[in-house]
Amino acid sequence: MSNVSGLTTIKYVKQGDTLSCALRSTFPLKQFITNGTNAVTPSFATYQPCIYPVIRSSLTATRLSPLVSSVVWMYNGSVISFDANGLSTAMGAIAAGTFKSEVKTIDGFSVPTLTILKNIASASNIDSDTILFQATVNTGFSTTVSASIEVGVEQTDGEAFIAYITVNNGGVIDDNVSTLTLRAHLMIGGSEQSSNVTYAWYKMVVTNGADGWVALNKTTQSITIAASDINSSELYKCVVSFSGKSADAVLEVADETDTLIIFPNPTDGAGNTVPEELNPTGQTAIIYAPEVRKRESQAVQSGFTFYYLLTNSSGDEINSQDGGGTFTVTLANAQAAQGDLTLIITATK
Repeated sequence: MSNVSGLTTIKYVKQGDTLSCALRSTFPLKQFITNGTNAVTPSFATYQPCIYPVIRSSLTATRLSPLVSSVVWMYNGSVISFDANGLSTAMGAIAAGTFKSEVKTIDGFSVPTLTILKNIASASNIDSDTILFQATVNTGFSTTVSASIEVGVEQTDGEAFIAYITVNNGGVIDDNVSTLTLRAHLMIGGSEQSSNVTYAWYKMVVTNGADGWVALNKTTQSITIAASDINSSELYKCVVSFSGKSADAVLEVADETDTLIIFPNPTDGAGNTVPEELNPTGQTAIIYAPEVRKRESQAVQSGFTFYYLLTNSSGDEINSQDGGGTFTVTLANAQAAQGDLTLIITATK
């Protein structure tokens, strides 16, 4: 039996392409404001989250560098301007010097980065915000890629309780990196909790008649996964608990050494490729007609049965389907998820 799986993200407001672009952060982009005191935790000034893109060719299994001169960072839809030192200028309630743009080496790869040097949350900003990255990649012809990431802001009556997962190599197994180490962390009140914490790891499984999180029966803070654990792309989750309270962290990982990949093929139903974007005033549905392809040759492989699972950013099911050559994602799905969607497609033969 042959198995292959893939993930794609539908933006609620990516172009079906052989290039993928995702943003990762070295620290969770989540801040809490304590009611009554307006205290902000955790402090971005202390932890300085660094946001960076992971751009890859899914068909050639290579990581790509964008043209540095083409990089644009945006905050809530507005372009961030930088001075000669790479520090951002003031943007409304966001003070000058909140962001710093520079090129850094992360996981052995040189990438443009955006580091947050000051708190985003404040008494005047209690809503979640969005940071967008856009750049040009030259693969023989110029292609524009983009990705966004949310900076969560919430009000709380107690201490902030945040779980997150860190991973090496941008979460991708390739010809240079054979294993990934996933490590769960727990932040309480702006400080990492290192003792008396319990961990439970899960993997998202999408098969005929069974969709959902499956326990891995692993309770260590870190787990190591190999290419054999991943069919192209997978979701892993860790439930982190302390003193009767729990928080979930979800992470996408990928194996780019697989021979077969799923090409999601987002269309308008008439065979025309469309952007993976839903908007109340624009595109309100995407019809996926997935294909299993050989990675290098792009040759389409026949005889596969497809299974679909649509989730929100936490991995909760929004819709699913067993079998069928197409799957439709609608604006109503995005509205139910209250944000971006993840479509997981698996194929068996």
